[in-house]
Amino acid sequence: MKNLFGLLSLLCLAFSLNAQQFQPATVKAVHDGDSYKVSFSAKPDSVVWIRLYGVDAPEVRFPGVIPFDQPFGRAAGDSVRQLIKGQTVFVKYRYSDVYQRPVCEVFFTAANPENGLDTLDLATHIVSRGWAWYRAETKNAKGNALLKKTQAWAKEQRLGLWGLKGRAVRPETFRSRFRSKN
Repeated sequence: MKNLFGLLSLLCLAFSLNAQQFQPATVKAVHDGDSYKVSFSAKPDSVVWIRLYGVDAPEVRFPGVIPFDQPFGRAAGDSVRQLIKGQTVFVKYRYSDVYQRPVCEVFFTAANPENGLDTLDLATHIVSRGWAWYRAETKNAKGNALLKKTQAWAKEQRLGLWGLKGRAVRPETFRSRFRSKN
């Protein structure tokens, strides 16, 4: 019954996010580079796990699902955690994934020595640092092109996971090793 109420709350939140575009939220936790627990300003007592739209970050251990960290998974998660945990971000719902988790665009503010603060797209920032791969989203050709170019630049500079020895393994390939064969 608790799961049913959770699912209904999630659906209500998804519809309200979609209708109202960008919503301010506080980041309560960062699981890995692309999964965050947020509390929306409009509903501060409820927290929701969201996945970042447009990226796929290296995995970290998740009991019962992922038995150990993917190379660079912990470093990517720690980098994102340092950047946004406890901060107010702006979230726009895009769709729900196969686990019924909201997949959202996220923007954050960062200090700019020249003119105070900048509002930045978190997905582009993460990919530009080499903390994640871009994930092609079917309804966003313009965003895909930007993230693809950003990833190529980070790879050329050998930033983040692109500086690892050996060949970096996409998270979807890493996850597939642990799926049950039913």
